[in-house]
Amino acid sequence: MNFLNLPVELGVMIFNYLDTSTKINVYNSCEQIRDYFASGFCHLENVVLSKSTLATVKTLDDSLFVNLGEHIRDLNLSGIQDLTVENLQPHISRFVNLKYLDITFTNIYLSDIAKVCPQNLKHIAINYFKTLCTYNDESINITCRQVFEDRQFEAVHFVVFEFDVSASPLLFLKGVPPINNLKLTVSDNYKDFVDLSRHQNLSTNVIDINFNKLTYIFRDCAVTHKMSRQLDGVSRLDFSQLEYIFIMYLEKILIYVSPIFSNIFTVTCNDLKVEIASYLPQNFMLDGNIVFKAWNKLTTTFDDIFFNKLLLEFKDFFPTYVCMHSKTKMRIINSPSNWYCIDNCDRFEKKLEDLPENVTLTDFCRRDGVVMRCRLPISLSKDLTTLRHLTFLRVNNIPLRKDFFTHLFNGCPKLATLDLYVEKHGMIRSYTQSLDKSFHLAKLKNFMLTSEDIEYEIIFDILSRCLTLENVHICEYERASNDEVTVNNIIVFIEKCVKLYSLFIEADMSGEGLTMMMAPLRITAQQLGRDHLCIDVCESYCGWNPFVDVFNPSPLHILN
Repeated sequence: MNFLNLPVELGVMIFNYLDTSTKINVYNSCEQIRDYFASGFCHLENVVLSKSTLATVKTLDDSLFVNLGEHIRDLNLSGIQDLTVENLQPHISRFVNLKYLDITFTNIYLSDIAKVCPQNLKHIAINYFKTLCTYNDESINITCRQVFEDRQFEAVHFVVFEFDVSASPLLFLKGVPPINNLKLTVSDNYKDFVDLSRHQNLSTNVIDINFNKLTYIFRDCAVTHKMSRQLDGVSRLDFSQLEYIFIMYLEKILIYVSPIFSNIFTVTCNDLKVEIASYLPQNFMLDGNIVFKAWNKLTTTFDDIFFNKLLLEFKDFFPTYVCMHSKTKMRIINSPSNWYCIDNCDRFEKKLEDLPENVTLTDFCRRDGVVMRCRLPISLSKDLTTLRHLTFLRVNNIPLRKDFFTHLFNGCPKLATLDLYVEKHGMIRSYTQSLDKSFHLAKLKNFMLTSEDIEYEIIFDILSRCLTLENVHICEYERASNDEVTVNNIIVFIEKCVKLYSLFIEADMSGEGLTMMMAPLRITAQQLGRDHLCIDVCESYCGWNPFVDVFNPSPLHILN
């Protein structure tokens, strides 16, 4: 059947299922296609430039955006490296019917919102104010609040880059029309704690509840002080008006919930603690990743529909733990999941009864709370029927047979993300030897490796054989040798992998070593005209990577 013979409504529905790159290629393929879409009103949904080789502001000059801009409803520009308020402004006027805009992790901030906010916008995701002076500049706040009063946003997502002003967004929203869904991602949690009183706009007063639903996400907290006011935006809420869920994960999982949520969690393992309390306690340390959710009692109906949606929302927060040696299956939450965390992994694919999409293989038994070292390398069979839907695999410190990755890449055609965590240097050698023989078979988009004393030349020589790679994260948590790192193979990798949009390296090196490593990589990207390519080389565990979420199904970044 000829696509052009379909009713426009049906053609638009099919068009919306395509990714953005394919949308652009289809639209530019011939004049008849462009005339087809011009013949009737169409809504383009989920136009995503984020996490894409198209992720540059120049893409907005494409005819798809120029001709159909007025029909686009949802536009995700998160993480575009060259996006500024100056170069977005000329384009934004075309998106007159835009309902959702995501410009987080760009060079645009809340102080710019009046310049980049279409009149009909209802959902906005944007970086919060950039500097401390703008937090406290009331004239800027008044201008920005006016946009909120005019647009009456239904959903707002702020990315906050200062941990010690986590309450500031709630104070900023005081007096604006109530927001149905408010989300705050606090992304810089490594700085030493400072006295919050130095910020003039913060006090100990209770914060007004100006939302129906609130979500706080704290990434990689590493604060060293007692509670007092370190979760400032949370601790100053009036919990008598709220029902809440608080989850913290580093190695153990700590959960506090309102009594109304007591039945959605099940205590199934040694490293899980669930506490029921009407108010969130104020006397524990913050560590790891934190998610806090709260609902306004006055505006929320806690019925079966609410709880069904809530369980769906928590679907991938926790994996289903499969203890192979005792043949038990454990769930932390009463919700189905497509993510399985499996111990005693040898021939696990033969023992599965389900068809998981996400799998973590681990040496940690959560049922008993102990590490179980595998004596022999594990293998995969050639016939991987139970893994035919696999899209994500994390291997956590498991010795592997040399044919493991060969069978994996041959038998899992949908596998897009591979995350490898290896503690011992001898084990990483066996991993690289296995990958060396098989990586040309892979069709991965995302690859992550965490280990010590990484041999960059060898790793990137292997990676350059998989031309489908888009997002690579290398994390070296310790370096034993002082050998100079050469970047020749990393440059070759950048040249070959034309779909790459993010290369993030955490290296255990001096500041000078990091600079010497990063400079030629960025020069290579510039010479290739890859304005979209995000390259960052930083000290281990001290960098923020907006593209790291693809390496973990859980918002809590649970590893095993």
